[in-house]
Amino acid sequence: MLCFVGFLCLNVNWGIKGAALAISLSYWVNVIMLVIYINSSTACASTWNGVSKEALNDVVSFLKLTVASAVMICLEYWSFEMVVLLSGLLPNPQLETSVLSISLNTCWDGLYDLSWSWWCHKHKSVK
Repeated sequence: MLCFVGFLCLNVNWGIKGAALAISLSYWVNVIMLVIYINSSTACASTWNGVSKEALNDVVSFLKLTVASAVMICLEYWSFEMVVLLSGLLPNPQLETSVLSISLNTCWDGLYDLSWSWWCHKHKSVK
């Protein structure tokens, strides 16, 4: 990805648009490399039989779950943002907004970092 960013941002002078294009190109290079690996490697021969209709059997229930999960995550983010915005109505809005923003971001990061590390620890110790 670094070569894409260096070329598109610095040499072509596209700036932030070049950075966005560079990350997109980087993701597509990863997808292409993964497809090539799956199709050419013998490590996946026993588990990958190709694309079939069986993969789409229960896609409706999967989409219901993903939509509900996306709505829940969006509402959670928006509630934090609303708390920060409403803190502007307090007596010293600059101080309260910055304190709330820092506190909520620290709490948000800590919540997911701790839960992720706990999950990794449990799955490592089971194996």
